[in-house]
Amino acid sequence: MRKISQTFFFVRALLTGFYLSIIGFVWNFIFGYGNFSNFRIIAIILAIIGGRIFWGWMCPFGFLFDLTYKLRVKIFKIKKLPTVPEYIHNKLKYFKYFVLIVVIVLGYTFGFKVFTDLYLLSDSLLILFLILGFIYPRFFCRYVCPVGALLSIFSKISIFKLKLNKDKCVGCKLCERKCPMQIKIVDVDKINQMECVRCFECMSACRKESLSFSYKK
Repeated sequence: MRKISQTFFFVRALLTGFYLSIIGFVWNFIFGYGNFSNFRIIAIILAIIGGRIFWGWMCPFGFLFDLTYKLRVKIFKIKKLPTVPEYIHNKLKYFKYFVLIVVIVLGYTFGFKVFTDLYLLSDSLLILFLILGFIYPRFFCRYVCPVGALLSIFSKISIFKLKLNKDKCVGCKLCERKCPMQIKIVDVDKINQMECVRCFECMSACRKESLSFSYKK
């Protein structure tokens, strides 16, 4: 179902004139220009209900970055997704919040002009993050995307959450090896809902059905 949803929204975006510009997407989403105003409201509501569903199921860029890392998995027959060293990952994952603050400050200080000037970098940035996403799954989503940072704030209070039943879990960590966001699942008290993009690759990988996506208590 997720592949169908991703493909549908990607094709729909292209047919409605959506240009794959990271700069344009970030600007329009954060500041709610044009149709993005309603789009942003829907994404935030979805985040409050179920977390970062938008990134896992609807985002055109998420679709591209998924294809990129899965291409590497297929070419090199990788069983465990490549990971960034933990001490770097744990610091770098907060960088997207810094990017969010910078975007907001620049937007309100200099207005649309600053993003018009940066718009020329859109193609170069997309190529850069596709390359990085080939090396490390969803690199942009993990560490850079300010839209993901904004939605992750609302994901912290999401009604539905990813949960691990420790009575069923055997500690094989197959779920973690398949997680494109490099989230710790087994040896933690609570799963990091803010980083999870609800791709449910972990649930598909679990042979004991110890993971569930359900209403929080």
